[in-house]
Amino acid sequence: MVLAGTFEEAGFAGRFVAGPGDVLLHGAFDCHANRPLTRRSLTILRLPWSDNLLEGLFHVPDPDALAVLAERDVEAAAAQLRIHLTRRASLPLHWTERLQQALSSDPCVRLEGWAESENLAPETVSRGFRRVFGVAPKVFRLESRARQAWNRIPGTRSTLTEIAADFGFSDLAHFSRAVRALTGAPPSFWQARGALARQVHSS
Repeated sequence: MVLAGTFEEAGFAGRFVAGPGDVLLHGAFDCHANRPLTRRSLTILRLPWSDNLLEGLFHVPDPDALAVLAERDVEAAAAQLRIHLTRRASLPLHWTERLQQALSSDPCVRLEGWAESENLAPETVSRGFRRVFGVAPKVFRLESRARQAWNRIPGTRSTLTEIAADFGFSDLAHFSRAVRALTGAPPSFWQARGALARQVHSS
């Protein structure tokens, strides 16, 4: 939650400009780039957040009250944050943001074809996207796909082979390498952890 200052952040959920009262929610393993937009020093309150599926730019009406509450009880402040969150209205997307959405939603999107549809040179697309998001489009696509697949593992009884196929990985080995590179552990680790959590929850 931003208490003072303004900055830009780009990650798996998109590119956002956040100022006082704005809240940026991140799921696990979000790799993002950020940069200040004003000379005024940033003041940010970090609160615990465990919902990997609710991400993006939100707003709260009274950030100072949440900051005061967090000094006494961080968990209570996080609970109040969830109650008062409202999603910020979407602004017209820059082409880098449209590409981010395409890369996140379609594992088979061809960069050359996408660049042509936007009347952009492939070199412009690669350089411009890296400048905003901190990584090349192909790397972003692989990491985004691995993260979406990883999010599926704990809550499903699907096999890892089925999940790999659902997210466009060529085989289980490719899927395993991508998830391990992003999270530090292979899919089998997260599958076992999810099964244990379900067992504990049902007992």
